[in-house]
Amino acid sequence: MHALPLPGTLDRKATSELARSLLELRGSHAALDGAGVERLGALAVEALISARKQWQVDGRELRITNPSPAFLAALEALGADLDMLQTGPQT
Repeated sequence: MHALPLPGTLDRKATSELARSLLELRGSHAALDGAGVERLGALAVEALISARKQWQVDGRELRITNPSPAFLAALEALGADLDMLQTGPQT
């Protein structure tokens, strides 16, 4: 499984960089490490939901590991949760 640490701030600029990184990982199982995320914007959440859908179609696993408290709080504020960003068995 490929691991990708997420940046501390996932704003518009970081989201476009994340999209490029995700394209490089497409077709493989991937884990996105959210331990360092301090700010998470709506555009980044949309990109992660889109990635989940693509990984699901490809039959691959996409996981968010070590989500920071700020990551989880931002998801909640946007009406989302980790299950919306991951494939495979849900916890």
